[in-house]
Amino acid sequence: MKDIIQLHDIGVQLIIVTGTRATIARNLGTAGIESTFVKGIRITPDTVLPHIKLAAMEVVQTIISHLAAGGANGIMGNWTKARSLGVCNGIDFQWTGQVEKIKSDIVHKLLAQDFIPVLYNIGLNANGDCYNLNSNQITRQLCLDLDIEKLFFIRCQDALPAKKLTIPPGAQVHPNVEIFSNIDLGHVDFILNNNKLSLENQELLEHAKAVISRPNGVNRVHIIDGRKEGRLLQEVFTSVGGGTMIYGNRYAHIRQAQFDDVPEILHLMDGYIQKGNLVMRTDLDIKNQIDNYYIYEVDHAIYGCGALYKLGHGWGEIGAIAVNPAYKSKGVGRGIMQYLIQSAREKELKTLFLLTTQAADWFFEFGFIQGRPEDLPEHRKNNYNMERNSRVLLLDL
Repeated sequence: MKDIIQLHDIGVQLIIVTGTRATIARNLGTAGIESTFVKGIRITPDTVLPHIKLAAMEVVQTIISHLAAGGANGIMGNWTKARSLGVCNGIDFQWTGQVEKIKSDIVHKLLAQDFIPVLYNIGLNANGDCYNLNSNQITRQLCLDLDIEKLFFIRCQDALPAKKLTIPPGAQVHPNVEIFSNIDLGHVDFILNNNKLSLENQELLEHAKAVISRPNGVNRVHIIDGRKEGRLLQEVFTSVGGGTMIYGNRYAHIRQAQFDDVPEILHLMDGYIQKGNLVMRTDLDIKNQIDNYYIYEVDHAIYGCGALYKLGHGWGEIGAIAVNPAYKSKGVGRGIMQYLIQSAREKELKTLFLLTTQAADWFFEFGFIQGRPEDLPEHRKNNYNMERNSRVLLLDL
């Protein structure tokens, strides 16, 4: 809590999602009530829900009192829309729910007023019915509904253990303490596929993968031991840290296009062609150049595309940049452009050029400068469409 208050004091905006499982277990134990779990999910009957509500309030009030003691203003509220988990494989989970949405507009307003919003594990449906929720699922939805830069899972045990696990090639392990230090999304898949993990560790890795993988998602996810004083600040401000950091490869979602991708590429480009931003390309045109096309894909959905043509004598051309309109502000186009420029360098090209009618200002952000048709390589100079009058942009590599 001291670390959190110090981060808040220097201007870091923070949102806290409480974990309550241990407090719930203690309260139910005192009442002589046993819980039933199915694959780590607690079934919540009528007799258990009141105890869970009390546990949630106890944890929230404790956190807010600690914040207040440090001069920070925490504020609790039920900003989580939920629905019943229902009956799964014949098992009725009763008042156990799942997260639908976070009321992010309220959270934004509170952050702007220097509050620390505190969310807890009770959600409401449209009728005001309460459901017991998984706090990690609330956190995951929070990262999907808001622009979150870093996510910390702070728990009463060490970071992600590496002992007795098959270590992915390239993963970093803390010396002497046998916990993972730095892993990327490729390492996460390797760990999940090649090791038997505890339900908690498996869940945290799956949540980390989900929030990092989305376009413009969380930059870093950290798993740290909250019992060690200063561990949060150590993880934030030192290069080594004391926990496990999970990060995304910024090009992990970009791959070379295949013939099966052509219909989706044409669909992405259609709106740009209609506005005059791109020239018309046929199905056959793209198939004949398929090795030059790249796509931005997440969970088998294609969000953007682009092409890099190697023309000889050190020249390369970038074209066919198109992004799903719903993701234009999510970094998809920028990621494709950076990938193509980096690929051109790896291919040892000397100069890149592109032709554009309306997006010159955006390309300037990548270092392109204004050129002339006469600056183009000979065969592209001869094919230049004077009627279209595209701007010529150049980038020396």
